[in-house]
Amino acid sequence: MSAEAGTVRDDTSRPVGAAASTEPTAPAELVVEARDLEVVLPSGAGVGPWTGTLRAGEQVLLLGPSGCGKSTLLRALAGAIPAHQRGRVTGTLRVGEIDPIAGGVLAASAAVGFLGQDPADGVCLPQVADDVALPLESRCVPPAQIGQRVHRALAEAGIDDLSERAAATLSGGQLQRAGLAAAVVGRPRLLLLDEPTAMLDADGVQAVREAVTAAAAGGEVAVLLVEHRLDDWAGERGVAGLPPRTIALDASGRVLADGPTGEVFARHGATLREAGCWLPRELEQQLEGAAELSPERCAGPVRDLAPDSPANAAADPAREPLLTVRGAELGHQGRPVLSGVDLTVRSGQLLAVVGRNGAGKSTLLGALSRLDPPLRGEVEGAAAGLVFQRPEAQFVADTVTGELAASGVDPAQVTAMLTRLGLEEQREASPFALSGGQQRRLSLGAMLLTERPVLLADEPGYGLDRAAAHTVLNQLREAADAGQGVVIATHDLRTVEAADAVAVIDDGRLNGPMPPADLLQDTALLQRAGLVAGEPVADACPLAGAEPQPAAEKPPSAVEPDPRAGPRGRLARRNPTVLLALLTGLSIVCIALTDPVPLLVLYALLGAGVMIGCRRGPLALLRGQLPFVVFASGIFLVNVVSRPGHEPWPELPIRITEEGIVLGAALALRALVIGLGALTVMWATEPRNTMVSLQQHARLPARFTYALLAGRRLLDDLPHRWETLTRAHRVRLPLTAAGAVARLRPRHLLRCAFGLLVDAVRSAERIAFALESRGLGEGERTLWRPVPLGRGDALLACGIAAVVIAVLVLV
Repeated sequence: MSAEAGTVRDDTSRPVGAAASTEPTAPAELVVEARDLEVVLPSGAGVGPWTGTLRAGEQVLLLGPSGCGKSTLLRALAGAIPAHQRGRVTGTLRVGEIDPIAGGVLAASAAVGFLGQDPADGVCLPQVADDVALPLESRCVPPAQIGQRVHRALAEAGIDDLSERAAATLSGGQLQRAGLAAAVVGRPRLLLLDEPTAMLDADGVQAVREAVTAAAAGGEVAVLLVEHRLDDWAGERGVAGLPPRTIALDASGRVLADGPTGEVFARHGATLREAGCWLPRELEQQLEGAAELSPERCAGPVRDLAPDSPANAAADPAREPLLTVRGAELGHQGRPVLSGVDLTVRSGQLLAVVGRNGAGKSTLLGALSRLDPPLRGEVEGAAAGLVFQRPEAQFVADTVTGELAASGVDPAQVTAMLTRLGLEEQREASPFALSGGQQRRLSLGAMLLTERPVLLADEPGYGLDRAAAHTVLNQLREAADAGQGVVIATHDLRTVEAADAVAVIDDGRLNGPMPPADLLQDTALLQRAGLVAGEPVADACPLAGAEPQPAAEKPPSAVEPDPRAGPRGRLARRNPTVLLALLTGLSIVCIALTDPVPLLVLYALLGAGVMIGCRRGPLALLRGQLPFVVFASGIFLVNVVSRPGHEPWPELPIRITEEGIVLGAALALRALVIGLGALTVMWATEPRNTMVSLQQHARLPARFTYALLAGRRLLDDLPHRWETLTRAHRVRLPLTAAGAVARLRPRHLLRCAFGLLVDAVRSAERIAFALESRGLGEGERTLWRPVPLGRGDALLACGIAAVVIAVLVLV
């Protein structure tokens, strides 16, 4: 089925409306052409058949309930199915002159820019600027142009000041914007966006929307967008602010309608809402029979959840205090994030906590759950359960039934909760095999079964469609109505409207709680809370000379620096390939030596050189060598007591020989010299320069070097993922007698280790897809920031060679 502008076609391919005035007189160039395209996954889920086109300059919204195949269609267009994900594909598909089904991701990358759902995998190299430059290097863009284009792409995404930051230090929202910059920097013909604003506050949404508009401004790019947060994307323009064309899918993945957005909503809005899709607020109010929109657009309540809840619950003294924070300073590793926090969580109250990305919402929840003791002040009162933003981090069992039973309840309660969650058919399924909405409901249900007086939820509506979000919010509402205190961290206006009270985090302070109406009528406070955008960001185009200044973004001086110390000293300025070659040569010399004296001299000279060249003190040198010292000591002792020969001390109970002492000392010193050399290279180099230098000077294949860098990116992120897993498991355990969160036992740590392994494997698969989507292949490519060989490298090599020869000759 195909629909041109001005025509809506339903699933019988019959035109149901036309607007001749909008019919294009000269159709733009075809970017996507599909005929009877259908994708069926091994589970039986899928999307299609779809017959249609996308033309240059079009912005198209792909809409449908969760599980209908929106992401599957985007991945098929990007070449990921069946190349990276098993699936049966029928029909034909062309993106420009490319067949992404036959050619795979690498072939499609020449024309496609892709941003997936998980922000953690949107940046696949350790440093942001290098990741954004990768598609340009793959397209053989001259190095002199790459820096400017990287800068502009990051500026349009609102994160130009983060270009030199390590990806492991960025928040989810920052990673999402960095991934968008990498997707648009190559000026693809087709831009695929899968929920690009899921983790962003209102200013972040505005920056992303304007970056997408800028990318499509030249009329050469077709944009296909999957987005739940339609009101945030549309802004003040309402339906008119959405992409002009919409492709709507039904629950089975078949095309329900394809045409102008306003007409699709007018004809199928009720059906889409019934299926569980979010719709623009004005359309929802029309469907609910509202006479007119509220003047503030965001102040009109959508209170279909618990409509009888008291509107002044923010300060209702009749509600029993359950958990109290007094004069607290909250933060991480001794670094304050929130100061002067005074908050009381009351029985029967649903409290929303709002604030910009990075304001401290999760920090507050961590303190309320007692996972993070306050730096100052007190947290007193009842035990709290915490539902994390990523539900899979909290799973501790192999089946859905086992996950609920792990909360310590009897089988009857498990059965009742399965029914309440609507997961009876999935009772024996793995929690990791559920959809996002099902995982969210399961993690919430498992925490509800613990029956803790206070329930905390971090962004419970993240990534959910209307039906799933309402199911989750209904569960939270029911918990509050049953007498629990419920606290939700959110940046969703509709969740705020359904709350009894709201607290706003602004500039390191907690304001409120207050009635939601007070916040919704205060435009300035809404902007400071990140719920509505501030001043619009100036329009920008990649081809324009002016570069945008993102709104509400911290200046570079205010951005937290990368906490990992880089290489220091004179050796840090030397080419990594030269240092590796010198280490190899030194290792060969050491392996050939059996006399400990020259090895001892080499070790002493190398130690002095390291302290000078890497600016490391004796204690740092000793700490770095401890593993090698332990290894060398073992080698020495084994040889001392096992070698035959002359015994200088026959009276000892252990036989020690002169030959064993000499050979053991030589082997131990050999290990120490090689180990110290390896330590020197590690201290004097950083991964990016090392890999680029090996690619440039040692002709190491680009796929290999960038795969190693992507592996380093994943390793950098593992400590954070491990911390999240262990925290999520700890919060499932009963509190200690002192009211603290219990420590994990070995069996819990084993479960966390397994979860980390599964998470790492999945991330590795997605990062491999991201690398190919940036064009990383075997062909010709350019290097943006090469690592040159200089006169200093030659002098260093000659100097070390001279020293080694002198030691061998003179000692």
